[in-house]
Amino acid sequence: MFTKGSSFVYLDNAATSWPKPPSVAAAMHEYMTHCGIGFGRSSGRQAEFVRGKIESLRRNLAVMLNASADEIILTNSATDGLNLVIQGLLLNQFGTKTCLARNDSPRTTPALVITTQIEHNSVLRPLHAWEQKGWIRVATLPCDAMGQVIWDELGQLLRQQPLMLCVSHASNVTGVIQSLDLLGERCRSAGTMLLIDAAQTLGCLDIDVQKIGCDFLIASGHKGLLGPLGTGVAFLRRDQHERIDSLRLGGTGSRTTKLAEELIGPMKWEAGNANVPGLIGLAAAIDERTGNPSGDRQQPVAELASKLWLGVESVDGVTRIADPGVDPFRQSEARLPIVNMMVEGWDAASLAIALESAAGVVTRAGYHCAPLIHSALGTSESGTLRCSLGPYNTERDIEVLLETLEKVCRF
Repeated sequence: MFTKGSSFVYLDNAATSWPKPPSVAAAMHEYMTHCGIGFGRSSGRQAEFVRGKIESLRRNLAVMLNASADEIILTNSATDGLNLVIQGLLLNQFGTKTCLARNDSPRTTPALVITTQIEHNSVLRPLHAWEQKGWIRVATLPCDAMGQVIWDELGQLLRQQPLMLCVSHASNVTGVIQSLDLLGERCRSAGTMLLIDAAQTLGCLDIDVQKIGCDFLIASGHKGLLGPLGTGVAFLRRDQHERIDSLRLGGTGSRTTKLAEELIGPMKWEAGNANVPGLIGLAAAIDERTGNPSGDRQQPVAELASKLWLGVESVDGVTRIADPGVDPFRQSEARLPIVNMMVEGWDAASLAIALESAAGVVTRAGYHCAPLIHSALGTSESGTLRCSLGPYNTERDIEVLLETLEKVCRF
């Protein structure tokens, strides 16, 4: 299926970035063919090489986020990291009480957790599961037709001293970037923890966890950071470590004679063999980013997104989603390079198949694992066709998409 020399236009970078920098595959191949030692599972020269690579990656991620290395947990994905925090926090908060309950009715007032209409299912589903158990109640802040969270009710909700606020830094449906100014300060004043889902933004935007004032920040390694699938990062503020139980207990390579879990991070949350090939690849991606920030990128991605945004306007039957009436990519800090659309006479899934069949154009159709935002966008019936750009897309990619879209829409 994956034949050498085959070509296609890849426009699904919001799901996972592609292609990766050549150094990523090279580093993973070198490890798989010349090493193979696990992280923290042996001693000797090769084991020290692996340990050095992983701990260097942890330090580099800490520098990127303006955090300390012991606040960086290496995960398998953003979903893994979000569950680590949400489930770990609620297990710590309610685990003992759950064991004491002898019937289906909790013997405590459900804690309030605030979330928003733009969230991914990796936030919505863990919260829903705990809400179904009766241990929390969830308040969902709405968003407008652009995907911008409406914060009007936040003050009133914070007066109820909620346990946590969970918010995505940017929507994976519209690409709109949320303003996080003063959010950490407001939450801290209310005694509320702040969790930021930065799956779409880390690697695309500069992020400073001290400036944001968040307690937790989760991101994937395979999107903006340009690393391989199966990698992610979780920032857990040091003074919150005791409040997050580990969901995974097992070998860590230390304290082997003790049956109790690790008491301090990052090992507390990293039991089991790490995805060393993936982390080696992620380390290579970040090393290349540090040494050559622009890489071989041919054109600023915001310019390409602007070309696509303006280009679809001339295609009959196309409706752009979250359309502010002006080119939203004139200000690159306002929106990620995502152009979402609906086409008259086509359901999104069929259109995606048609584009790939006609010219090898890879997009993404559906609800993008973020079901609630579609109510605000008016796209609940069939979802949307999402085109998301990355640093290796070219002007020719946009031209091919527009030419193919116009041809397909004639039928």
